[in-house]
This record gives sequence, C-alpha cells and structure tokens, in this order.
Amino acid sequence: MKDQENHGSLQWQKWILDAIRKVRSQKQRPSVERICNAIRQHQNQTEAVITEQLERLVSDGYVLKVINKGKSSYKDPGGVQHRCLEVNKDTDLTKFVVKAVRELGDGEGSSLKSIEKYIQQSNSLNLKPGVDLTSSLKLSLKKAVDRSLLVLDGKLYKFVGGSGDNVGDKTPKPSVPLKRGKVEAPAPKTPATPKSKKAPTSEQSPKSNRSTRSRSAPEEVHW
Repeated sequence: MKDQENHGSLQWQKWILDAIRKVRSQKQRPSVERICNAIRQHQNQTEAVITEQLERLVSDGYVLKVINKGKSSYKDPGGVQHRCLEVNKDTDLTKFVVKAVRELGDGEGSSLKSIEKYIQQSNSLNLKPGVDLTSSLKLSLKKAVDRSLLVLDGKLYKFVGGSGDNVGDKTPKPSVPLKRGKVEAPAPKTPATPKSKKAPTSEQSPKSNRSTRSRSAPEEVHW
C-alpha cells in the first residue's frame, strides 16, 4: 500500500513539474489554472484533485510557490540553486535581486515583497546582528535601477536584460567618448595662371628668315 502511495506521489510530481516547464516554455506564468489545463490535456483528473496534489508538493518542498500581487505561481525548485548567503550591513545584494526578478519571470513586474520571499526561499540566509533584510534589498534594488539593470514601474520591478549573475559589486563608470580634434579640410588649390609670353626684345628679335645664300657660279674663262 505504501509503495503504491509513493509511486502515485512520484507520478504526480512528474506530471506537475512537466506541466510547469511546459507553461514556462510558452512564456507564461505557471498559475494553478494553466498547470491544471496542461495536465488535463493528457490525464483525466479534476481541477480540485490537481490543486490538492500541487499544494502537497509545495508543502513537501518539491515545488516552489511564489506569490506576487496576490497571484500564485509555481516553479521547479530543481532549477533554483540554494546557497548559503551571509548578509551584513555592507553586503551588496544587487545581483541577487536582479536574478530574483529575472527568474520570477512576471511580465508585469515583481514587488519588493515577492522578491524578498523568493530570495529567502532560494538561499540559506545568515543575517548578521543589526541587519534589516528589507532595507538592504531596497538599497540594492535602487542600485539595480540606477545601473539600468531593472526598471521601476510604480512599485513593481521589471527585468531589463542580460544576466543577473554577471552584475559586479562596483558601479561601472560611464564610458567617456574620446575627444577628436577638428580635422581641417585642405585649402583648395588655386589654379595656376598661365605665364604670359614675353614680347621679344630688340636683342631677342626674331630671327629673320634665313635666305640661303646662293653661291656665285664660277666665272667662265674664255680661252
């Protein structure tokens, strides 16, 4: 009997996780309704039964539930890397808030509360004495907006692009365009004026037509 229950639990886990991946591949939020529709395409199950099994998997930690603006969405926790995160007053959480907004994947934006809850669920937080997580997240979100990594729309944060894992701790300096000196156009060349021919001087008078001097014929000698 117990083996049958375990097999049934594993089967439901596979169905639900496959449905979540299918909905996300369609660029949609994995809500209860969409998960139910995806499962009922190939399984004859009621929406009430699917919802019950979904919440059971959430309680057992096999599915991650995220609430944003009163709407619930579900994620595969296998794609979320749990890591130990030590937070003190100087910890920069910019890359964590950017990654949270990106992985929440809500096109309408994510609230501070949903971002905070997601970070708490996907990380093992170690808060040092005197640290207020909400205040630290607000400061990091402001940095992310100033760096154009996130966009603030009312009270919701939207992902701009790129990878949240590549966000450094230092604010990148804006690139300064190189100043280029003015390139002066070459002055147009003035056309050379043709040299006027000099009038011949008396010394350089044109040579008269040379007449070939005819040699005088030898005188006839009469004997």
